[in-house]
Amino acid sequence: MIPFFKLFEMKKYSYRCFRCAVGFIVSVVVLTLAVACSDESATDNVPVIQLIPDNGSLISDTTLPPGGSVPVTIRALGGGSNITYFGIRMFDGTTHYVLDSGMNAASLNFNQILYKGNSPVEEWTFVMMNHDRQKASVTLTIGKKNVTGWGAISTLDHLELGAQSNMTAGGFLSMPAGEVYNYAQAAANQPGIDMIYYYGEYEATLSSPGESDAPAYFPDLASWSTKNETRYDTTSLSEQDFYRAFNDSLLIVSYEPVNGKRKAKNLTAGMVVAFRTQSGKIGLAFIKNVIPGAEGKLECAVKIQK
Repeated sequence: MIPFFKLFEMKKYSYRCFRCAVGFIVSVVVLTLAVACSDESATDNVPVIQLIPDNGSLISDTTLPPGGSVPVTIRALGGGSNITYFGIRMFDGTTHYVLDSGMNAASLNFNQILYKGNSPVEEWTFVMMNHDRQKASVTLTIGKKNVTGWGAISTLDHLELGAQSNMTAGGFLSMPAGEVYNYAQAAANQPGIDMIYYYGEYEATLSSPGESDAPAYFPDLASWSTKNETRYDTTSLSEQDFYRAFNDSLLIVSYEPVNGKRKAKNLTAGMVVAFRTQSGKIGLAFIKNVIPGAEGKLECAVKIQK
């Protein structure tokens, strides 16, 4: 027979073992839950950005001819924390900052048309950051496809565009037909207006209905339902270069999409400006003469893709 005090010690030992075992099991469970919650929290806070194949949008690397275009659709989620920044970069040997946008939203849906420039390879990177300063990005590489045949162009050799106070010459141009409208006529033909001329802070200026300063010279533009935006790029071309263009090859190589601005300013006689319209037509404008002032006008010639 085992003495009573021995049984008592054995019971105490068994109890301690049981308590240790229970404590160990509880610790494992708590640790597992903590890790699971931590992993879940980390996953929830990771932002996500994706290329979406909506309506033929590009989702993988490709090649395009210079001047070619392709749509992209971006969808981003902040990962439990609002998106505070969205940007677009293009690298072709030099980094071009195409878009830097601040925001405060749980998600983002963004559509953009990418226009191929003249570089052999372009890397387009779309980047976002959430409120926790966590970033996500996605990149597309677009190579340059050889062009087997150049396109036809239209030449508009005698255009006169009146500034904002000119009562005889209209300042609104529709392309590629080259029709010039006055202020009232342009309002009735909003979808066709690609270019506007005014004389102001930057003297002789080519603009478009979508340019932010244009309503300061033509106030009714603010209420237009259709505001086409034409982008402009400076060139070093001469008058002789302009008139030697018989297809769209010179037009395309003279316009660099990432350098396009909403206005061409400080225009003077002899300058050649490249541009791209809302519909994607690329052209060149040769400035023949500038009669300064709000009542003056700009005389030019235009070559544009058909």
